[in-house]
Amino acid sequence: MTALYRYLLTSVLLSQRYLPPTLIFLAALAVGTTSDNGPLQSSYAFCVLAMLVCTTWLTVSIVNHEDPTQRQITVVTVGSSLQVLATTVAVVVTWCVPLLIIGLVYPIVTGKHVVTAGDLAAGAAAQLGAALIGAAIGLLCSRLVIRRIGIAMLTAAAAILVVLLLRWVSPIRPIMTVLSNDRTAGANAVPLTLLAALSVVVLVAAVYVTNALADRKE
Repeated sequence: MTALYRYLLTSVLLSQRYLPPTLIFLAALAVGTTSDNGPLQSSYAFCVLAMLVCTTWLTVSIVNHEDPTQRQITVVTVGSSLQVLATTVAVVVTWCVPLLIIGLVYPIVTGKHVVTAGDLAAGAAAQLGAALIGAAIGLLCSRLVIRRIGIAMLTAAAAILVVLLLRWVSPIRPIMTVLSNDRTAGANAVPLTLLAALSVVVLVAAVYVTNALADRKE
């Protein structure tokens, strides 16, 4: 498992497919949170949106970076397509960690906010939830499920709109609603933690669904 993780992480780093979504994330933070003087949690609500979009793109890029032939070689070598996919998701989450840290720190550095430990915890839980939901969408829109890139992109865009607009489809809309209310970070800690935990469940389900669909196609 460790060797597979190192191989996939090195392969992704060499492919540099992580660069476009990462740069878009940084640009979105610069546009949306620079010089913001409002509540810090409201700034983190914008970071949630940026994280969702960029993690979806990042996941599709990382899952698709191996061509079908190379993926089959990897699966045969490892002996489990589910293990390969789960490790790929681990690589995605690994790359999301520095993005999450930047998303926490950048609004503080460039704006004027009252910062508490509770605000940082709320922002971390919210952005982690967004990253996991973005990864779930990216898996279901990757080449493993949708072969044509144009259809995959349209499907991903539609899925992002759905999870943003419809309250009970995913944890994203509730997360942004909680961050935008006037309650303290301490009061928001429990609902945000529960929503982040729900995001983990959604991602695990997406891994199993994607693997099952991929195995049928391959």
